[in-house]
Amino acid sequence: MRNTRAEHTSVGLQKALGWLALPWLAAPAIFYMRVVRRNRVENLREVRRRFREIAAEDRPLLICVNHLTMVDSFFVHWALSSQLDYVLHYRRFAWNVPATENFQRGVLLRLMSYLGKTVPIDRAGSPTHHRAVLTQLAELLRAGDFVTIFPEGGRSRSGRVQVRDVAYGVGRILKDVPEARVLCVYLRAEGQDSWGFQPPRGDRIHVGLELIEPKTEHRGLRASRDLSRQVIEQLKRMEDRYFAERERSD
Repeated sequence: MRNTRAEHTSVGLQKALGWLALPWLAAPAIFYMRVVRRNRVENLREVRRRFREIAAEDRPLLICVNHLTMVDSFFVHWALSSQLDYVLHYRRFAWNVPATENFQRGVLLRLMSYLGKTVPIDRAGSPTHHRAVLTQLAELLRAGDFVTIFPEGGRSRSGRVQVRDVAYGVGRILKDVPEARVLCVYLRAEGQDSWGFQPPRGDRIHVGLELIEPKTEHRGLRASRDLSRQVIEQLKRMEDRYFAERERSD
């Protein structure tokens, strides 16, 4: 039997320590992105205004993002809200699901990952481990926290959203939390042709937002597949629109 009270205490402690550490972790990250890498988010004020509107509604929110770089979650956090807003409304600082092989190496990375509101996943782990992670994410959503997940499960090696490669984890979460909304975020640097570690230096970062509410009449695994496909197909439409607009502007 799961020790629910112990789990809630552990999550509560992680959130409290993360909130205290947020200014000390966020400021260097933003300095690196803005000053060292010289990146900028297009229409930052409008993106944040739209996110504030969405976040103000008291319903579970799952943030689903395409995946091209190792630091996508950093740019998503930066784009969606200011550091002050996260401090005042800490639930808007979404939980992330980093791969253990990337962000659990060494004491410093483990500490930063813990304080950054993460639920690590071992992509080579057992089905039991994967189910436990998805169950925890669903519980966090039901408790009022926001959660960010990459539906593709890993960085796209083609540099484009691959509908056929969608993982079923996002659908499993939505099946367990049917009242959840999904904020689809399409993130891409203007000079980014493929996947990599981080966006090119000096590039502007495009951020597109679309709010959807996936529903399905299926049950079990078919429901998870259906819900996952609805999310990934929305991200694909956003990508197609991005490239169409870029072609018109060239």
